[in-house]
Formats: sequence, structure tokens, C-alpha cells
Amino acid sequence: MEKECEISCEKSPKYKWVHRETDVAITKKLSSKCNISRPVSAVLVNRGLFSEKSIENFFEAPLRNLLNPFLLKDVDKAVERIIFALRNNERVCIYGDYDVDGVSSTALMYLFLENIGMDVIYYVPNRLEEGYGLNNNAIKKIKKAGCSLIITVDCGITSSEEISYAKSIDVDVIVTDHHQPLGDIPAEAVAVIDPYQNEDTYPFKSLAGVGVAYKLIMALKFKLSKVFKDIKLPNLKEFLDIVALGTIADVVPLIGENRIFVKHGLKVLSYQGHRAGLEELKKITGLSNTKINSAHVGYVLAPRINAVGRLGSCDRGVKLLIEKNRDNARWLAEELDMENKYRQGIERKILKQSYEKVERFDLHKKYKGLVLYSEEWHPGVISTIASRVMERYFRPTIIVTIEDGIGKGSARSIPAFNLYNGLKSLSDLLMTFGGHKYAAGIKVESFNIKKLQKEFHNLIISELDEGDFIPEIKIDTEVEPYEVNRHLVKTLQKMRPFGSGNPEPVFCMRRVKKYQNFSFIGKGKKHLKGFIEKNGKLFEIIGYNFREYEEYLQNYDTFDILFFPEFNVWTGENSIQLKIKDIKRSE
Repeated sequence: MEKECEISCEKSPKYKWVHRETDVAITKKLSSKCNISRPVSAVLVNRGLFSEKSIENFFEAPLRNLLNPFLLKDVDKAVERIIFALRNNERVCIYGDYDVDGVSSTALMYLFLENIGMDVIYYVPNRLEEGYGLNNNAIKKIKKAGCSLIITVDCGITSSEEISYAKSIDVDVIVTDHHQPLGDIPAEAVAVIDPYQNEDTYPFKSLAGVGVAYKLIMALKFKLSKVFKDIKLPNLKEFLDIVALGTIADVVPLIGENRIFVKHGLKVLSYQGHRAGLEELKKITGLSNTKINSAHVGYVLAPRINAVGRLGSCDRGVKLLIEKNRDNARWLAEELDMENKYRQGIERKILKQSYEKVERFDLHKKYKGLVLYSEEWHPGVISTIASRVMERYFRPTIIVTIEDGIGKGSARSIPAFNLYNGLKSLSDLLMTFGGHKYAAGIKVESFNIKKLQKEFHNLIISELDEGDFIPEIKIDTEVEPYEVNRHLVKTLQKMRPFGSGNPEPVFCMRRVKKYQNFSFIGKGKKHLKGFIEKNGKLFEIIGYNFREYEEYLQNYDTFDILFFPEFNVWTGENSIQLKIKDIKRSE
């Protein structure tokens, strides 16, 4: 079995290096049986894969390994109600959320129901005016539009009162969600599909909202094929590009069913001309004719769909995914790209102001938890600001924007501090809060913010040690130069997609020598570039955002490096470069 032991002397200027110790006998056995190298075998053991079968399933991620959707509680009830609506020509509304997962879920459910001939519309609330989840005014509008059934996607598990209201005006509600229930399950819903609810024994709990929606249409397709012998049903594989989009954007662990969705969905997303809206978005972002990976989705495509939701209505995000006319799709893609540039400008301004506040008042030295606030900050981008500030100073962080005496905040945390539990203990200072260990949202009266700042700090220092404020890098295994070869890189490619729950492996190589003086390249000269050598073998290295290491690296010639090996994108498979994760002088 794999275990981790921390070597206290292992520290770079920025990170604490945590070494994993893996069972040598197990890694050697797997290496021989699965025809993989020792470093890959060590990585797989660190991922909890100890058998040939589990490794085969991990690499291949076959669609046949998707679980039976009827294992989810209430799926059968939801399927029966939708089929009843189809038979009786009822109008159905898909009610989504305004983030990428919600937009993807909405588009997925809409496209499938439209495909089978249902009368279907969708509704996504305005983030700034309506907030998250169901609301009674929206339900009134949906009723007025002639709908007798609402299917929620990526929301609804906390909407008991709103669902009761819908029932009172003869609108049924089916809930599909993936969030933790905060109280009682909506009792008046026709069906509640959420793997986190009590009495649900579904084996895989970590689905994104779009994953839960996909499980429902899997079950619905199966039942429809039995009930309507002559019905033409779509190939569900064709929807996996949308499922991959929402799953990656929601940063759920890319393991189990999520890995299957994303691995196959990225292939569909890479097809040319498969979906008009996404094809035009790929064109406008320079990704046409590109093999799409999870980074392209997370850093290029998803932010453009997310931008409109952050700044107000995200109706255009759904339109982009369901649009069939190429000219309309091009117009929507351009609009989303422009909106994203506008959003980036807002974020840059607020981020600069946030850093200036911290540095001017030495808040990162005075406080172990940061609480920053302003009446001028846009509420749609504060979650991104919270993440960036937390990453820069490695402190639990709350960013608050104030309007009419009420602060709306977004919080992010470091691994050692459970944010949800912390906010729970400070709930007397808050109007509302919700979230989980690493991320949360709050509302606070403005006169309580300074007190929250002090109490947040006091709580954190009472629970954490000084070492908890040093970010860690976990190392899979140490390697020698001869082990870093084309076979290793090709095998590592099979481990994609990387992301939450399946991060890029981290290798360590000791006592490498600087072959020539390192340089810094790119915009702002931020990226480390150079060559290192060990045992007569030469490697090109690239390290992104390493400018702060410049002076440190000038003073030494022999280093220990943490890296991920990959093929140089400019030379194909002709040369290997080492993507540096961290670097320190050799002891």
C-alpha cells in the first residue's frame, strides 16, 4: 500500500516537498505484468491502482463501465413522469444554473428532450437579479408560458419552499442536482435525483450536475426504447462533448465515471463541425483543428461561457450550445469572446486593488486569514478573485462586495483549514453561508465585516500550525535520466485527462547541473527556459511563472527539480522537455 512521509528538510524557496513512499514489490510486479515502466507503476499505485484490471480500466476508461443509471434514487420516478408528459404533449421547462455546469446541463437536457419530440423550453436565472436556484417569480413565468413540469439541473436540492409553491399552482418538479442537501429533501418534488441525498446508494458520488443529467437521459433512453418500439432515439455518445465541458468546468474529481465522460467527451469535442456553437468558439479562440484537452476546456472554452453568467444573464451560453445555424453560432461565439475580455478587464482591476490592499497594510503578515472588501467590486467575479488571492498568499481568503449595507462574499481555503466548519463556528456574524471544505459563499452585514476579519484570523491560528501555511507539492517518485524517455511520455499521455483527482504526476530528479545560464522568456519575461544535464544526458526545461526564482537560480549550479515530462509541442515527439513544477539547490 502507498504511504506518505514528509521529509522536513525538503523545502524550496516556495514549497514544501512531500515524498510518497510506494511498496517496491507492488510497483515491480505491476511494471512487469502491465508492461509499464517503474515510474509509471509508482504513479498508478499512488492513484490507488493495484491490479492489472484496475489499471486497464483506468487507461481505457471504456463507456461500458458507466454505471446503471437506475441505481440512482428516484430515477425511475423521473423517467415515468417525463414519459407521461411526452404522451400527453405537456410543455416542459429545464431550469438550470448560470455557471458552465448549469449551462451544460440545461443544454444537454433540452437537446435530448427536443430530439425525442417533446415541447421543451429552458430557463436560467439572472445571477445578479435572481440569484442561485429556483425562485417563485421564475416559477410564475414558467407556469404562464404553459409548462406543467419543471426539470431542474445543477440546482433544486435546497428549494423545498419553491417546489411547494410550484405544486400549489399545478406545476410538477423533478430535481436533478449534485450538491449536498443542507436540510430536508424537497418532499413535494415528483422525484429528487442527487447522489448525496440520504438513502441513495449510488456507488459514485462525485458527478457534476451535467453528469447527473446525463444519467437521467441514459435511463430515459432505455425506457423509451422499451415503451415506444418505433421511436428514433439519439446516440448518447454525441452529447459527451457537452458533458465533458460541464464536468471539467465544475472541477469535480476526474476519476470513475467523470474520467469516462471526459476522456470520451474530449474526443467528441475535437471533432470538426460536430456542434456549431462549440466549433465557432474553437475557431475564435484558435483551437480549430486542435486535439482538445482538459486545459483547453478549463482555461479557454469554459471561461467564455462562464463570463456571461458571471456578469448577469447566461442565456447566451445555452444558446451557443444548442444553436444549429452556423452564422448565428458565429455571432454568439464572438459575443461571448467579447464578454470574456470585458470580464477579464474587471478581474484584473479588482485583483490589482486586492493585492495593493494586502501589501500596503501588510495584511498577509498580520492575519492568517484574509478578508478584503469594497463597495466598488463586481459581485460576479469575486469568486475568481478569492481563488487568486488565496493562491498568492496561501491564506484562507474571503472577498466581499458591499451593496446597500449587505456584503456578499466568496471564500476559498487552503488544504489544512475546513472552510465550511470554520464559517459554521462564525455563523453568529453571518446572515447566511454555504459551501464545502475549500469554497463557500457568505452574506454579512457591512458593520460586521471588520469583526469577521479578526475572528476569522483568531479561529485559523487556533487550529493551524505555522507549517500549514507553506504550500505542498506531493512527489510521486524519484527518477534517473535513463528513465525519462519517449516510452515514459507516451504512457503518461494515456493517463490524461489530468485535473482534480487525477493531477499531472510529479517526478523528482536529484543533482542535475545547469548546462548553460537560464533565461526568462515570454510576456513579462516570466517563464524559465534552459537546459540541464545529468549523467551525460541533456534535457530542455520550461518553467511557467518562475520569475521570482531568478536571483536564487543565479547563485547555484546544481539543483533538485520537480517536473512533468512531455513532448515539446513545437517539435512533436522528436524531443522531450521537462515542465518544471519546482526547483531548489541540491543539499
